[in-house]
Amino acid sequence: MRREPTTLEEWKSTLLAAGGMVLASFFAWFGLSRLSESTAGDTLGTFASVGLFLWIVSQSWYYMTQVKSPRRVLFLMGVSFIQVVPFLFAAVYGAFGYKDNCVVGASGPGDILYFSYVTFTTVGYGDMAPTGLCRALAVSEAVTGYILLGLFVAAAVALFARNHSD
Repeated sequence: MRREPTTLEEWKSTLLAAGGMVLASFFAWFGLSRLSESTAGDTLGTFASVGLFLWIVSQSWYYMTQVKSPRRVLFLMGVSFIQVVPFLFAAVYGAFGYKDNCVVGASGPGDILYFSYVTFTTVGYGDMAPTGLCRALAVSEAVTGYILLGLFVAAAVALFARNHSD
């Protein structure tokens, strides 16, 4: 069994991976949420949705099969849960277009990001509502939020139990 990482040098690859995920998701949101209404739409939104699905599947596979350290998995899951997944969903909403084409009541990139976090955490204030194809996307975001939170808590409890066993 491999030893858990303890030094900054041992965490370097994990920190770089997390930083890369954060930057990629930020730039995806920044770029796609600022598209003109003539560019955004169902076709681009559908391609962005497929890309998001493939990213989530590939990351899940990577965490489950390639990352052997529970601490690294927990850290990467935390970064994904807090920042990456909501930003990527917001990018997809932006690809569909935000002036009532995807989220009724959203008037800009900040509103799309806010809606994504509210949906991901399943808070659902009701001040904005998805429409059209984005309704299915919002449901999948809420389910993803439930699943990621459950996996994150399970990983944290398992790590705690492993480190504090008799």
